[in-house]
Amino acid sequence: MTINEIENQIIERIKSQIQDLHIEGFPEKPSEFKLTHAKGAILIHYQGGNYSESKSLGYIIQDKKLEFSVTIVTKNLRSHEGSYFYLDKVRQILTGYRPANCSKMQPVKEEFISENNGIWQYSINFSLTTPTIENLE
Repeated sequence: MTINEIENQIIERIKSQIQDLHIEGFPEKPSEFKLTHAKGAILIHYQGGNYSESKSLGYIIQDKKLEFSVTIVTKNLRSHEGSYFYLDKVRQILTGYRPANCSKMQPVKEEFISENNGIWQYSINFSLTTPTIENLE
């Protein structure tokens, strides 16, 4: 399972349960992102990963722990259309969700990113593991 495939599964999972915001992978040029949706956006991207020690002496078998960040961008903070609401909603949608060939997702942290002219940004990060196996030729 590739990073891109996992990210796409996460995007589709969120899209299937939240239809009132714009949902996509994080933009290629984040500094140029403009919120054009009337209510807000949810942006997903791969944050990084770590590998376990190999579980075999004969060939490489490892667990890869991946972390994905979900950024919530809204025009409200506390209302039913605000950042707090969508942070909770995304946590509910992704906690325990299992992308193909991965462990269940679990939240690891959430944080305030910024507020600029009434546009609020928060992120919530999730981790999951997937096997990494040496390609035997």
